[in-house]
Amino acid sequence: MSIKSDLLFWLHKHDIKPNKDLGQCFLVAGDALNKIITAADIKPGEKVLEIGSGTGILTEKLLTKGASVLGVEKDSRLVLILHERFEKDLRIGKLKLVQTDFLDLPFPETLQRLGWRDGNYKVVANLPYQITSPIIERLLERNFLPNTVVITVQKEVAERICAQPGDLTSLAVLIQLCAQKCTLVAKFPRGCFFPAPKVDSALIKLESLTYPVGIEIKDLRQVVRVGFSQKRKKLKKNLQHVFSAGVVENIWSKSSLSENTRAQELRVEQWVEIARKIFSVIPAKAK
Repeated sequence: MSIKSDLLFWLHKHDIKPNKDLGQCFLVAGDALNKIITAADIKPGEKVLEIGSGTGILTEKLLTKGASVLGVEKDSRLVLILHERFEKDLRIGKLKLVQTDFLDLPFPETLQRLGWRDGNYKVVANLPYQITSPIIERLLERNFLPNTVVITVQKEVAERICAQPGDLTSLAVLIQLCAQKCTLVAKFPRGCFFPAPKVDSALIKLESLTYPVGIEIKDLRQVVRVGFSQKRKKLKKNLQHVFSAGVVENIWSKSSLSENTRAQELRVEQWVEIARKIFSVIPAKAK
């Protein structure tokens, strides 16, 4: 049975039509699914967080590889399918399911209650396009980093995440600050999904995640957000609107930064340097 036939079987059995409001586009291309699994490089016993388990197409592959999976699925209709499909894995504890929106999930508390540890799990998921950014931000800003993230996202988002200085976004800076390696693994045309979305997708892999030394991630993230708050304005001016103008002026006077530098042009290591200097002088509070 093909992946699409398997999907349609479960949807028809439970009289389910994909919900556009939830961004439900199910991966049905075997080649694309294999690329996700290859990139995830699952070892038996590894813990994997899957956000948006759907009908279990990716879940099944993860379990077959020997992973211990925590699946988070918002749609109660699909959770019924998952319980029916993976009754044995649920019974022996290889799979645990939580019915909720990931953005409402107590994170990282839910993982900690299961005995998961910071830096000792992977995230493998096909993310809903409309909440990709907040999901990634949540994963990276809570002091409970995975060691590897393998996610399918909208192609344009993937390209921005892996961009170089000059084209960076606030999200790209956050990711590149935490991931030692960021790779666009593959591009998936819209026909790889059912129903087909209006955009193409891409698979990205983030490896060796860790926080920069000498600055709290919440403080670093605040500096990045302020810097990107008005992208057309000069970075220095953006920072001076929130942080001490004198402190920012002093940073610029002792660096090689141009007065005309904009947020998207800065290298990620420069963000760390600026944030360290700002928060070594002033309290971690915006005006």
